[in-house]
Formats: sequence, C-alpha cells, structure tokens
Amino acid sequence: MAKKRGKETRGQSSPGSASRGRRKALIGIGAGVGAGLVGLGGYRAGWFGRESQEATKDSRGGRKAATPLPPQVLPATLAGATQAATEIVTHYTRALDNASAGIHAVRAMGRTFRLGDGSLAVDALSSRYAEERQINGRTYLHIPRQHEAHDNSFLKTLLEAGVSLNQSFLVAGRKYTLRDLGESAKAIFRFDPTDIRRFDPVLPEDHLPWGLIAFSILVSPAEPRWTNAYGESIDLNEVIDHALTDFESVCRLLLTAETPAVGESAAFRSRIVRYSCAGFHSTYSFFSVYRHGYRLNNLRGRLEALADHIITRLQRDADANRLETEVARTSGQQYINQMGIGRDGKRRGEGPVPASLIDVISLVNGIRLSGHALETLNYVRLHNLVPLTSLQLRRIMTGEESLYRDIVQLRSFDLDAYYRWDPKFVNDLVIAMAHALRGIKLLGQENPDRVNDEK
Repeated sequence: MAKKRGKETRGQSSPGSASRGRRKALIGIGAGVGAGLVGLGGYRAGWFGRESQEATKDSRGGRKAATPLPPQVLPATLAGATQAATEIVTHYTRALDNASAGIHAVRAMGRTFRLGDGSLAVDALSSRYAEERQINGRTYLHIPRQHEAHDNSFLKTLLEAGVSLNQSFLVAGRKYTLRDLGESAKAIFRFDPTDIRRFDPVLPEDHLPWGLIAFSILVSPAEPRWTNAYGESIDLNEVIDHALTDFESVCRLLLTAETPAVGESAAFRSRIVRYSCAGFHSTYSFFSVYRHGYRLNNLRGRLEALADHIITRLQRDADANRLETEVARTSGQQYINQMGIGRDGKRRGEGPVPASLIDVISLVNGIRLSGHALETLNYVRLHNLVPLTSLQLRRIMTGEESLYRDIVQLRSFDLDAYYRWDPKFVNDLVIAMAHALRGIKLLGQENPDRVNDEK
C-alpha cells in the first residue's frame, strides 16, 4: 500500500544492474556439444565456470557451519533423495544465513522453516531485506536486487507457501504487511507490450516469471488490469501472452533440422542459457498463471506444447550435460581454476579447490536442470493442468529416477570442503537442491501446496 512520503525519486535501479555479469553459474549445458563442437569452444559456451545469477551479493562469506555435515550414502529412492536434499538445504541454509538460501529453503520446505537462530524464515526475510522506495512522491515496498536476484521472488514464494496477506513486519520502524508488498509490486511493475524489454533488457529472462506468478495469485482474471505508480495501464493477460510468445520463439529452436541426435543445438543453447535456470522459471510461471484462472490467447493449447517441450528436454539436457562433463575433464581446468574468485579478484573462501570439483559440478548441473523441470511437470500433474500421455508419464518417471540418483550421489561427497572453498558455490548448490526437493515432494504427503490448500 502506497503512503505519501518525502520527495520523488527515480523508479527502478538500472535494469539488471545487480545481476549483470553473474550469469547462470553452473546451469548450462554446452552450446555446441551436440552440434559437432565437442571441444573447448563448446565448453566455453556451456555450464562450467559460470556463476549463477541467483546467488546474491550477500552470499559471500556466510557464517561457519556450527557442525559438519558428514557424507552419507543413501538409497536412490524418493525417500532417500528427500532425506538427502532436506539435510543439504537445511544445513547449508542455516550456515550461509543469507536471503538467497533462506527464500529457497522456504520454497523447498514451506513457511514453517526456521533459520539457525530459531526464527521463522518468513518473518526474518521480510523484516531484514524489505526496503521503502519513493516513486512520484509515494512510498512503496520492495526487495533490492542485491538480496532478491529476481524481482518479486520473495513475494511469490511467500504467497505460494501460503503465508497470509496479513503477515506483518517492520521496515524503517513502520508496520507493513505482505499485502502491502504485493500492492507495491503491482505499482512498481512496468511493461510495454510493443517492446517487452523496454524498461529492463533482461525482464523476460531474469525477472518476469516471478512477477507473473505473484500477480496471477493477487489479481483476479476477471479484473486483470491495474494502473501502476507511473500512471501506466497494465493488462496481465497481455503480459502473459507477450511473455509466452517471446519464450516460444526460443523453444522452437530445440527440435530443428540442425538438432543433433544427442544433446542440443548451439542455436537453442545459446538462447536458452540467457534465461534464468535455463528457462524453467519461465515454464513454471506460465503453468502457474493458468492454474490461477488465466485462459486467454489459446493458453491451454500452448501449454500442452510447452509440457511436451519440457519432457523432451529431460533427456536432451541430461545428454548434453554428460557430453560437456567429458569435455571439461580434458579442456576445462583453466576455467575451474578461475572459480571461487569474486569480481574483486579475491577468493571467496579459504580452502583449496576440491579434487572432485568437476564431478560435483556435473551433479549440480543435472540436479538444477532436471529438478527445475520436474518441479514444473509435477506442478502440472498435481493440479491436472494439461493432459499427459502414458509415454510422457514414463519419460517423467525416468527423469525422476535419474534425479534421485544425482541427489543421493551428491550427498555422498564431503560438501563441507566445498563450503570452505567457496560459500557461493554451495549457495548455488542449495538453490538447485531446493527446487529439486520441492519438485519431488509435490505429489506426496509433504507437498506444501496441498497443506496450504487445506488451511
């Protein structure tokens, strides 16, 4: 809720300023691996040696884990993977004690998750990181990008976790609610349907998906329009349509005459890598708006095609990641040696580069990709959003089994060595694991959505 205060200041900080230069660490699949470019050129264009945009500024350093997390061998089952992922996310979120890990722990385990000091994460995150912002003489709330790498990611996560709109917190000594944060998000949001990158050159790739989810929960499809703080009209149906059209232009590159038998083409990879977590936040957002009642512009038919696209990517992403891992073993050491160093040229941690780093990077890549994909697909299955064939369901099951193996294998490593070497690397690992954990829990008894629906 806007409050009249003080003098006018400018709107958003420079588009993408907090995230520029931190693109997609450990989330790529080599742009050329399946196109006859398996070699250093394809390797450079891929996942290894890139830093995640999602890891936020305050992830550097973190605080020391109070106790070690000893490696553990667990069965590659749903139960084993759930235990492994829960232990990793819980332990390192409390050790890192930052906004990025904290909000992802809420994503994975719900609104009852507690930080290391015993406080509820949903209480601490809002009060620690929300700030007031002036636009046209009125005061709004927002989470700065140094804490929230993606606009509205806190808001939509709290909404999906079932946090009440009346949840209150203090900012600058004044009491606000989650409803105020939601109304402020609507007021701050800007969109030009003739140029969706006009106000932010990375809006579709890095920020829009989280806004779509939050707005579709807050804004009834019967009244999809509002006026923002700049006096501009926003039509959510129009935003959804243009965002999906933009994303579909990339999806069409997955299967073309240039697509190799194994892996993915350079044309597809070079485009999809620009989207946060290889586009899977975008896919989830489109199914979320559909679940919350948005139907215009043949949305159902387009989402049926999108579901098939995601299922196809389960295997192709895995193959491309495997191919690039082999390239990294022979050609990637020079890039591995540059990891763990901040933009100031200083090492972020204190320990040596772990001996099994390439193996662990490969596992994190696989978990990040399949975990995000399965989070979307199991969300689709949970809410019966589009029909899936028996063949599609078998392919999803195969992807789940592979994800279980990757998760429990990662749990068998001494991850404390990675935390000592580079806390930011572990921050990225927590993010990947949190999405995977939510994905494998959605259809079970621990599903936060089902609990929230029964409130």
